[in-house]
Amino acid sequence: MTLSSFGKILTVLDLFSVSRPIINVDIISEELGLSKPTSYRYLKELVSAELLQRLSGTSGDYTLGSKIAVLDYISRKSDPLVQISIPFMKEIVERTELCCLLTHLNHDSCIDVHHEVFKDLALLSYGRGCPRPVYLGSSPKTIISHLPKQRILDYYQRFSTQLAEVGFAHSDEEFITKMKKIKKQGYYFSNGEIDPNVSGLSVPIKFSSKEPPMTLTLLGSKNRFEFVDLQKLIVILQSNAALIEQKFIALSSENSL
Repeated sequence: MTLSSFGKILTVLDLFSVSRPIINVDIISEELGLSKPTSYRYLKELVSAELLQRLSGTSGDYTLGSKIAVLDYISRKSDPLVQISIPFMKEIVERTELCCLLTHLNHDSCIDVHHEVFKDLALLSYGRGCPRPVYLGSSPKTIISHLPKQRILDYYQRFSTQLAEVGFAHSDEEFITKMKKIKKQGYYFSNGEIDPNVSGLSVPIKFSSKEPPMTLTLLGSKNRFEFVDLQKLIVILQSNAALIEQKFIALSSENSL
């Protein structure tokens, strides 16, 4: 199997979502524009790799396989940036009594790779690996603000309708101006953008000169944020982000020796 063929086979995994945890050959054929013989071949390859499993007692329904869970476990336990960040995130949560998120940006979604929750505070309507819109919330805006101008424009062009609907930007010039402001001030505070009762404060973690930053985010109720010193929270986040960056650079230097 060529690499390009393998890449095409993996597009089948993109068909899964929380609202659609089961697929079949008809869905693959229709949504990926493939013939049924090709769809069956893709299914066979993915089942063989344990990335999919056939549901017993069905006429041909498939769900995600055990290898997905194994890979997620390995990622959680071995991702160096996550492992470096966890102690700092735990300390932030204890100091602020707010939730703390570590987030990165995909091409068209924002994904949390780790979170620490204060006690049993139930604020997260999403969790690790759950895609979120890139046009809402503090995390994606903070990351996008650090991208090259052309990539910032690309995000605007793809989500201009949504950005106008939420009242954030009505033109590419307005979007660029706001991104420049966010980058310059070093943080972004969102107030009820994703959930009307929740606010978020994000700062960048710049772990690579070639890749966009990740974000360290404090999440809490809008009521809670009304009674805290926002500037103190910004200092706490930025100082911890700097420490995470330093530890990651030191680890990278050790590994390169």
